[in-house]
Amino acid sequence: MTSKSSVLHQTFKSTTSTRAPSSSYASGSSSASSSSASPSFFPLASSQSSRVVHPPTSYWYTSRPSLSATLASLERTLNQSRTHLFKCGLLRSIATPLSSSEFASSLPHPRERRWKDAKEMGVYLRNGTDLRTSEYRRLTGVLAHLEGLLPYAKLADELPPPSTTSPQGINRSVLPPSLVVNPVAANQALASRSQQKDASSDSAEDPSEHQDVDHYRGSATTLSEQLDVLLSRFIAPAVVSATGTTLERVSGAARRLGRMDHHGRVNAVGRRKESTARVWIIPASSASTEASDQAPTPGRILVNSTSLPEYFSVASHRSTVVRPLTLTSSLGVFNVFAIAEGGGIAAQAEAVAMAMARALAEWERCKIEQGELQEGEVTWREILKKANLIDRDPRMVERKKTGQAKARKKFAWVKR
Repeated sequence: MTSKSSVLHQTFKSTTSTRAPSSSYASGSSSASSSSASPSFFPLASSQSSRVVHPPTSYWYTSRPSLSATLASLERTLNQSRTHLFKCGLLRSIATPLSSSEFASSLPHPRERRWKDAKEMGVYLRNGTDLRTSEYRRLTGVLAHLEGLLPYAKLADELPPPSTTSPQGINRSVLPPSLVVNPVAANQALASRSQQKDASSDSAEDPSEHQDVDHYRGSATTLSEQLDVLLSRFIAPAVVSATGTTLERVSGAARRLGRMDHHGRVNAVGRRKESTARVWIIPASSASTEASDQAPTPGRILVNSTSLPEYFSVASHRSTVVRPLTLTSSLGVFNVFAIAEGGGIAAQAEAVAMAMARALAEWERCKIEQGELQEGEVTWREILKKANLIDRDPRMVERKKTGQAKARKKFAWVKR
């Protein structure tokens, strides 16, 4: 046993002595490889990387950067204006709709401005393409909301100065905000300033960047003046006639729906689908004269020189035509002459009804302006507008699609 253990001990010593140089060589080779690899892995002089070019604005990656930046600026202006009016006590909260405001009846929406159309708005915003219908509606919706704040802003400007709550004697929380009255130019200036900053090697903040934004805030101090200047940039340009005279573009309640001639006849135009109708109305002879012993002669309705029952043989079409007279309680009071053309018989009936409603509203307005009638609490125009008879119905016939039976109908699917 002792001889075997001594043999094993000698064998172990010989193996360890023979492996020691290999381990030392391995450690030396590893240190040499690490020392040789260190300069390449940790270079002493690294090459300078190229400067990262940042987008000019945060809306650069949107589909329409100029429109997005303008909408953001207008919504910011709207929020600042509503906050100021809320602090003045004219709004219940910042998010309260104007229709549910306490002063909604005494401070109605002006609706006097006519905005640029989608094509003109796209050119003004430097959009590159025309605005989509949804984008144009969103933009004009914000502008109309700002226009609705104008009566409140004028009232807030006329309020007495607030009580002194600060050491300087001014309650700065109620002062009108400083608004950006030219958001399109301000956004373009910020974009160009950002591009110049990326092109230059100096990364320090340029104080002129804030001065450019302040430059587009304008010199107006009151809230109403700032809103007026801001909205004036989005108003449609004046229409110039062939003679060089400027035609006034009237919209809203001030827009005329028809025209009265020197004979007292009022004419108006109505449209529906492909049909067009022109209507003349005049009070019946018995309606304007003094009461006599004979029974008054009711007014007549002629369509294309034909009586109403003869031209519109369907009862529903006749009821559509006389609906404006029924709503205003003037059935039989007027003599009506209509010329209808184009489209089908149902579309012609609706076109005649629209033209008749406009003529009735304009006749009442002319009589009130002449002093022959006294304006009531509810005018005919409001009644007919609520019944959707003043504004044109924009729905049209949908075109037939290729590969389909009709506009929506599909052919029957056959498996084999």
